[in-house]
Amino acid sequence: MRAAPRLKRTRLSRVLGLSDLSILSSASMAPAYSIASTFGLMVAAAGSGAILSLIALSIPIVFIAIAFHRLCEDQSDAGSTYAWSRVAFGYKPGAFAAWIVVLSYFFAAVAAVVPAGIYTLELLSSFGVLPAALVNQAPAVAIAGGCWVLVASALLIGGMRPTARATGLFLLLEVAALMLFAVIAAFHHPAPAVAASHSHLMTLGARGMSGFLAAMVLSIWVTDGWEVSSYASEENVGTSRQPGLGGLVGLLITVAIVVVCMAAYSRVSDLASISSHAADTLAFVAVQLGGGWKTTVMVITVLVSTAATLWTTQLGISRGIFSMARDRVFPRALSAVHPSFGTPHLSILAVNVGVLAVTLLTGLMPSANEALLEVVNASSIFLGLTFVLTGLACIVHFRRKGFPVTDLTRVVLPAIGTIAVTALLVFNFASQSRWDQIIALVGIGAGVIFAAVPRLPKAAAPRYRVPAA
Repeated sequence: MRAAPRLKRTRLSRVLGLSDLSILSSASMAPAYSIASTFGLMVAAAGSGAILSLIALSIPIVFIAIAFHRLCEDQSDAGSTYAWSRVAFGYKPGAFAAWIVVLSYFFAAVAAVVPAGIYTLELLSSFGVLPAALVNQAPAVAIAGGCWVLVASALLIGGMRPTARATGLFLLLEVAALMLFAVIAAFHHPAPAVAASHSHLMTLGARGMSGFLAAMVLSIWVTDGWEVSSYASEENVGTSRQPGLGGLVGLLITVAIVVVCMAAYSRVSDLASISSHAADTLAFVAVQLGGGWKTTVMVITVLVSTAATLWTTQLGISRGIFSMARDRVFPRALSAVHPSFGTPHLSILAVNVGVLAVTLLTGLMPSANEALLEVVNASSIFLGLTFVLTGLACIVHFRRKGFPVTDLTRVVLPAIGTIAVTALLVFNFASQSRWDQIIALVGIGAGVIFAAVPRLPKAAAPRYRVPAA
């Protein structure tokens, strides 16, 4: 007797609870990697105002997170910013939002691969497995980073449940190590010069408002990542409130951890020395605390953090592309769901092939790391635009549904957050290098062209119908 054919799966597996969503959001923010890569730069920009700049930026970002929460609650969609922009503004603006989302997340994924390769080589060389000279060789870094891309691919395709478990384990190890070093640093006796330089840690800093705003721009990278819970909203087992709430919980807890750690780590050295070690601040902190096993554990911590943010970032972009392909913004084949694992395997593969290709190319160019850094700096514009688009979509969508202009969480706070992030983006663009500005403008211009390309028949109906005002 012939076996019954397996029905084609069309929906993602619903396996995530509120705690899973919060963990994914926090791990995507990557507290250890964020501190290692941005704390020294923030201190260089704002001096003693670095910590306050992060706190100040977190306020409008929380308001944007509230907009994500309200939109997730009303219209859960794996496309997140793209889907809501389409609902609020129409198909072509939605396609533009899709382009911006893909650019921002793709560059964020690539930015995590190269450090993952570097820290892997550093760890292996510290144990004598590989020669230390390989750590700074671009081909070796590219190969090591490429291996992490393959690991992320296998994990994400294998299902959200194993991905969530691995992410939870990595986050637990990361936070435990960070807090251990924070306790050690808190009891570290500072030299007189250090104590004097940190007498006013909650000020604008020596460079005044310009330096403070520059540090706020850098803080965008610290606060980025919590929104991944909204991209996993179609894999949520609870109510539609949980994805947005998970993002808010992850954001608030992770920012608190980073602030505590930054304050503690700033005791180990004067501000000038911290800013001069901006390339690897946490390794410098470990050395100041005695080195040895502390340095090894710190390298492992940053590697764990980088790996977790790599696959959670790829999680976000793959779900976004899955939703976009479902709407034919991208080829419909990318909306396929694996019959056994319930994951968008083809969109995951498409993302990882692209990330792997760019990663391997960095090994062929002597100045690949510098070029990559330029692209990442420019991509901060794309990341900020995803927040602005979501804030605007929230305001327009709920006003159209009849909510008053005074509604606090659907209109007022999202509007304040949108205005603040927009102003910061303008300042960021004006302060960037000419090359970074060109990259940002080319990316935005390409998005306009991409949105103008016709894809759907005119008679095709949108997936959502928004009630008229």
